[in-house]
Amino acid sequence: MSEKRFPSPVRVSSPTSSLIVSTAWDAVEYVKRWPGKRGRDYRVALQHCLDALDGLRSPRAARASFVTAAKTAGLLL
Repeated sequence: MSEKRFPSPVRVSSPTSSLIVSTAWDAVEYVKRWPGKRGRDYRVALQHCLDALDGLRSPRAARASFVTAAKTAGLLL
């Protein structure tokens, strides 16, 4: 399983600082410790990133879902 690099990195907040998410794998690891509300956008982002790792979805689509979830939760910097 490769990391599936995003077309461009995403800067998000973490409990102690900011974090750069560059791959679908990074996104899955961040989502596991999601500091925001876990609503529909969160679930979609998690599934799309997992799908990207499995080759079922493009890294671009996974990134878009991750960005939407981060915006909704107020975590996008």
